[in-house]
Amino acid sequence: MRYPLAERFHAPQGEGLFTGAQMAFVRLVGCSVGKRTCTVCDTDFEAVNQALGGGKFTPDEIVQWAGTARHVCITGGEPLDRDIRELIYALAGAGLHVHVETSGTILPAWLDPGLVLPELGPGRHIVVDENGAGINMRLWITVSPKPGWREEMIARADEIKWIVGGLGDGPGWPTLDDAKAWAARGHVVYAQPRNERDQVSSVALSEALATTAAHPELRLSPQVHKFLRTR
Repeated sequence: MRYPLAERFHAPQGEGLFTGAQMAFVRLVGCSVGKRTCTVCDTDFEAVNQALGGGKFTPDEIVQWAGTARHVCITGGEPLDRDIRELIYALAGAGLHVHVETSGTILPAWLDPGLVLPELGPGRHIVVDENGAGINMRLWITVSPKPGWREEMIARADEIKWIVGGLGDGPGWPTLDDAKAWAARGHVVYAQPRNERDQVSSVALSEALATTAAHPELRLSPQVHKFLRTR
């Protein structure tokens, strides 16, 4: 299988628990949520951009490109629009720590059937292969809920990024009450400002700071890569 990548790059992770960790990012083409919903989306996922390392690559080619990276993040767009098991297997088999960033709107049948997460521990998930065998593997799932998110995916999240104000002005975006409820259930929940494409919005950052000060069960994720001017 060849996966269509909009772009690929190495950079420090700028969000969530792994902020500062060097990571290889693999951005898949396409998103079933789309920019009609996320009207201020800051990523280009619509097409292959060869100038940014995009193209169609096999899992082995992606592993080779990742090189000495310890962490590889499969992102989008919406990476779970595709069956990414083959890519996950290849990366994990090469000893890489695999991360998946998703909108939470898709629950793939191959992920954590039966939802036995308490027994697995954080950062471990069951991935069912093509023969129906469940593989307990190291896999970090970040959910940034978008309209239409599924609570079943929230339950599977190792961390949740709640965008303060959402990335659009339509209905269905998670609220502060949603974020607080997820934190009360034991999830690690980040409040992340609704930033501009290439820089941090001081207004949104102030709102996120005030929110986490008033609700310390939430953590701040200011998108450090936009301060560093990395991708």
